[in-house]
Amino acid sequence: MSKKIASRTAQTVLMAECVLNWNDWVIDTATLQKATLGSTTTNATLDTGAVAGLINGKNTTVTFDAIPLPIGAVIISGEVLVETVWAGPTITCSVGIAGTTTKYTTTSDLAAATRVAFTITTNVELGSNAGQNLRLTMAIGNTTATAGKARIRVLYTVDGRASENSSLT
Repeated sequence: MSKKIASRTAQTVLMAECVLNWNDWVIDTATLQKATLGSTTTNATLDTGAVAGLINGKNTTVTFDAIPLPIGAVIISGEVLVETVWAGPTITCSVGIAGTTTKYTTTSDLAAATRVAFTITTNVELGSNAGQNLRLTMAIGNTTATAGKARIRVLYTVDGRASENSSLT
């Protein structure tokens, strides 16, 4: 048994985010296909011209590991924020991790001006993890998207990390 003393350290809360636009494309984590977020392939933001194998993401489900978290991350808060509603398809987004794709949000409607806070159900969400990723699962309707922007934001700490020290005097 060891003697416990008052903590003299603290840590800054870390924040990570992923911004999604209607004309972005991702590599689907489940299928490894390159898919748009509902736009046509010609409207997708392309770095250097056409992208080989890019498919229109409409009328499908796109899974994307959007935010990698470090080992020992403990999620304290998060949100899905729709900045510009998705015009065109019905589109929903859930946020979770591999194996539990709706752990933090279920079916946030990106075709409506919404802000959905994460639901944190246990006191240590990802503590002592192996560096899991936040996984987005987007169900995109059968209409081509012409506008839309959403931001997924997560606030977390890391077990055992200290960024501030207090004097013992």
